[in-house]
Formats: sequence, C-alpha cells, structure tokens
Amino acid sequence: IGYIRLTTFSQQTTPGLVKEVQNFKKELGDKFQGIVLDLRNNPGGLLSEAISVSDSFLELGEIVSTRGRDGKDSTHHYSRPGDIINGLPLVVLINSGSASASEIVAGALKDHKRAVLVGESTYGKGSVQSIIPLKNEGAIRLTISKYYLPSGKSISEVGVAPDISIEEEESDFRIDTETDNQLNFARKLLAG
Repeated sequence: IGYIRLTTFSQQTTPGLVKEVQNFKKELGDKFQGIVLDLRNNPGGLLSEAISVSDSFLELGEIVSTRGRDGKDSTHHYSRPGDIINGLPLVVLINSGSASASEIVAGALKDHKRAVLVGESTYGKGSVQSIIPLKNEGAIRLTISKYYLPSGKSISEVGVAPDISIEEEESDFRIDTETDNQLNFARKLLAG
C-alpha cells in the first residue's frame, strides 16, 4: 500500500505525486494494492494543482466550479481520461486542517466515488479571493466567488465530511507514526 502525504499544493505537487506512484508500481509490481493520500493539515495552495491532482485519479467528470456573486461569472474544470493507478483503491485522509485546495481534491474524489474519505471534517475554506492594491500601498482582499464540488455543494464554511469518521484524541498523536489511528485504519481498509 502506497502512502503519499501532500503538505501543500505548489507547482511541484503533481509531478511529485506522479513520480511516487511510478516508484510504487516499479517497487511493488503486482503487490501494489492502492494508495493512502494524506491531506491532513494541508492548508491548500494553487487551484491548478488541486485540479491536476484530482485529474490524476479521475477518468472523466467535473472536478470543481466557481461561481461569482451574481451567478454569471462561473467557470468549470473537468478531468481528462487517465487514472494513474488504474482504478486501484484510494483512501484520502482529511481533518480540520485540510483547507481550500485539499478540500477540492477530497470533495471531487468523494463526489465521483473514486475515494473513501477517512478522518474528520475539513476546514471549510471555499472562497476565491482577489487582492486589490490601494494607493496607500495597502491592499484589500475581496471574495469574488466560491468553490462548488461536482455535487453542487459549496465547500465554504461547511467543509467536506469524511465517509468514515475517526477522530484523533490522544495528546501524543503524530502523523505517520504508530499512534496515527486514521492512517492505521486506512491501511487496514485497503488491506482488505
């Protein structure tokens, strides 16, 4: 079972993801059973990378859309054919630190029933913001639209709920250690 943790969505996210998947295929061969994609405490990043990561696991369908205040300014982003793990099982770990771009990925994979989400509800940052410079060298951050999942639900202030809720309550909890109940559950889920 492959384990990939994404801590942000930068220009290197998708190339790094593809490289790791290729390594799993090469190292594990026929024993490769699926992937745990860990988006916990990932605050987001580039929308283009969230779309690209989602597209890596989806065959076809909408990934995310944005709608402005008046409903006229909307954009839709779709996946292209080609799942980099050829339909193998995928579990996505999320928590309240998963925000923005990580919520787009989790929500798209959930809505298309491509992944099982395990953990806790995400943060709920589903707004698109623009920074408008001011004459006094300051700036205003203005929300210009909101993100919507393929189901039509807004991420904003609601977040994405896991399919299987598992909370980390121990004070000694650390991601990717023996005390990581969410990751341990995901591995058991994929193992059968």
